Amino acid sequence: MLGEHSTKSQILEATIALLKGGGESAVKVGLIAEELGIAAPSLYHHFANRAELIRAAYVEWYWQCLRIDGATPELAAVAETQEQYEATLRASIMWSYQASRHEARSVRMAVLGAAQNNPLLASEINSVNRNFLNGVAQSITYGQKKGWVRSDIDPLALAYWAHGQIIGRVVAEMDNEIVNFAEWDKISIDAMLGVIRKRT
Repeated sequence: MLGEHSTKSQILEATIALLKGGGESAVKVGLIAEELGIAAPSLYHHFANRAELIRAAYVEWYWQCLRIDGATPELAAVAETQEQYEATLRASIMWSYQASRHEARSVRMAVLGAAQNNPLLASEINSVNRNFLNGVAQSITYGQKKGWVRSDIDPLALAYWAHGQIIGRVVAEMDNEIVNFAEWDKISIDAMLGVIRKRT
């Protein structure tokens, strides 16, 4: 028998797979139970109802897409020079723009769309964003303390702007036959560095 944590994780993963394949309408409790070899009522031990299950799966899916295994903005907080700091930010942005990250950007866009009419989901996604983006804001604060980033910028507002700008790439990717992504990348990095650099 699977452990309770393992069962809950497997239920979430099975639900995410269904969301990927067909959206909310594809999520059927009976299908999930059958796939995992458990009784359908067992799912309600972990989730009060189908809506709660879908909401929890959306939150987990969103969080999985935020996890970064490459250069992260938080690494900028250990830079010793402005050049290292900016190079780390540049690497983080470029990592986020990899073609292999398209699905992660699209998932975040889809979950944010689902949250627009679901206040409970919106609240949970806001919590995930706060957790993630506070780390980004800390790296901006570090740059401000070092004198590399303008002091008149709100670090958290900048973190949210950068996050939205990265997710916004999905709009261009939908029309990828006419968008020059090398130019997109250059504009994006120039915009970020242009915003944070001290004005002379």
